[in-house]
Amino acid sequence: MTERQQQLLKLVVDLYIESAEPVSSLALAEHSDLGVSSATIRNELVALENDGYIASPHTSAGRVPTDKGYRYYIEAFVGDESRKSEREQGQLRRRAATHDAEQRLRQVAQELSALTGEAVVITRSPQQSYTTGMSRLFAQPEFNNVELLRQFGELMDAMDGVFAPYLAQRFDNVRIFVGDQSPFGDRTSSLMVSFNDGNGRGMISILGPTRMNYAYNRVLLQEVQRLLNQ
Repeated sequence: MTERQQQLLKLVVDLYIESAEPVSSLALAEHSDLGVSSATIRNELVALENDGYIASPHTSAGRVPTDKGYRYYIEAFVGDESRKSEREQGQLRRRAATHDAEQRLRQVAQELSALTGEAVVITRSPQQSYTTGMSRLFAQPEFNNVELLRQFGELMDAMDGVFAPYLAQRFDNVRIFVGDQSPFGDRTSSLMVSFNDGNGRGMISILGPTRMNYAYNRVLLQEVQRLLNQ
């Protein structure tokens, strides 16, 4: 991928995360500082589409990222964004200011859901889990699709089995599962990390649509892990 294509892919993902609308070449020309024409941008988008990084919905002239595009974006552009989320990290720290490990866990999970707008799942064993933020998740435009909502609901009902393979592993760093890698369906993404608080080892996960702010969510989940491990 050329440097120009990298920058255009990043901009497609950033604009789509922000708007939930397919991104047009005109919008890219307005928001980029590449100094090239809309025609050149269209040609580059065709190349990105042919390589499988973006796709054109049938009902729109714009483009949206594919799972492959999101994975490239995560590898290339999702780094340490901690300085941009200092206020939110402070809110998490305040919610963690209790000596009761179980209360701390639930309060931090609730705050994490509020800050990200996604669902958060805490799992200690296949039979012990806590979920918060489902109403925030279902308010996102992707879940206007009744079939997606039904499929996601079925997987949530079977959460014990869904999370069992991941509980057998230990994620010291945040792991990101995009689309067909996600245990909750190919139109969702999951961020997972292990923790070990006063009540033992567990896993905390952010669940949302593939159109999520990966950099921001990753930094906040890292902060939650740090707080719970203290």
